[in-house]
Amino acid sequence: MSTDDYKPVLTRQNRLELFTLEECQEILVNLLADKQQHGVLKHFEIVPASEHVGFLGEYYHLELKYQLQDVKEEQTTRLFVKSVIFQNANMEYYMEKMGLIKKESKLYELLLNELKKFSPHVWCTKCYFTRNDLFVMQNVEDMGYVALPSGTRFLSEDQLGPILKTLATLHASSVAYERQQGQTIGVQLREWLKEVSVDPDVEWYTAGLRAVLAVAATHPDVRNDVRAQEYIAKELPRRLDSVYYMVNPSPVHRNVFVHRDAWGANVFYHKERPLEERSVLVDFQLCRYSPPAMDFHLVSYLNLEPANRKEMIGRLVNLYYETLAEELKTMGIDPSQEQLSREEFEQSLKDFALFGVTYNCIAATILRLPDNYLKSLKDQRPADFHRFCNIDRTPDVLSLMNDHQDFADYMYECVGDLLALTYHKRN
Repeated sequence: MSTDDYKPVLTRQNRLELFTLEECQEILVNLLADKQQHGVLKHFEIVPASEHVGFLGEYYHLELKYQLQDVKEEQTTRLFVKSVIFQNANMEYYMEKMGLIKKESKLYELLLNELKKFSPHVWCTKCYFTRNDLFVMQNVEDMGYVALPSGTRFLSEDQLGPILKTLATLHASSVAYERQQGQTIGVQLREWLKEVSVDPDVEWYTAGLRAVLAVAATHPDVRNDVRAQEYIAKELPRRLDSVYYMVNPSPVHRNVFVHRDAWGANVFYHKERPLEERSVLVDFQLCRYSPPAMDFHLVSYLNLEPANRKEMIGRLVNLYYETLAEELKTMGIDPSQEQLSREEFEQSLKDFALFGVTYNCIAATILRLPDNYLKSLKDQRPADFHRFCNIDRTPDVLSLMNDHQDFADYMYECVGDLLALTYHKRN
């Protein structure tokens, strides 16, 4: 991505010029087909979804007013729209975000609607319309699901349970889908499952990696250890290069369709039975074809405080695996026949541990910043926001750690896990 001066580009003339009348009529036909109904579109309206704030997309409500056959009263349905960002840092940045939206749109169109058919559990919204720059789906809140309360930083063990069950259902459904299709998802959707976040050419990741290495060098356990400082400067970067290979389909372990971004902002809980029903996942931009361990590591690292994770991990492994095995058996599949025995799953957790701990450290430099720091940058200093995300965030991270003890403590816990798996394990 270019480091030139900040030059915003507009992706359309008006934020609300999203749909033609013909497209809205097509959306209504697809919506009513679920209920085997027919109707006439009377009016549509596009309203910004002010309750949703994201860095990679913009969000809207599409309200459709229509009249069913043989029904006098007009009906109204509200759908959810995710679109490429209206104003972007520069053309190169826009093209990257456009690629993420297109990937997610294609996954809804080609796969997610099909995966939903393999389980009676609700774990994903249905998509009714896709375009390269946007897609339209059920409104998850109107389905009876709610987001976590604003300001939620970490989840309890009980709160993580519904997400683990959802991931188990997703993974099992992808295995059942492959059996039905006679083709692997990794082959069928290779074009739409490319790596978009963990890559040496992705500045979001490499800028975060540099910041993590800088934090590691200041960790209280090693800051005065000459041997450790030499390791962090020379050997640790090479050791972490192996993570780039881990994100690809495994030649050893069973691969499934993985979400890879199931943290608190991307899950919704059932309003009436939040701990009993599966959570609903949104944001499928980072999906890959990889072992289930990838999702398990990310969901547990990104949502739990480090100390709590260590205490809970055995029970969480049990919950996830028992749900996966039960879902597979319900679908007529023996886990051991799909390289998904308990032993094979636990081995994959060990093999991909470095991915989980490394990604958690890098994500912390974005997701765990104090005082709504990143949103303030985006709203008030967009050029600095672009620099932080995609060029260099090391000075900011170190400065924030110096000014905010809670943030420093969390970063050191995360980096401590990384050092335990690399430097301390080696010694």
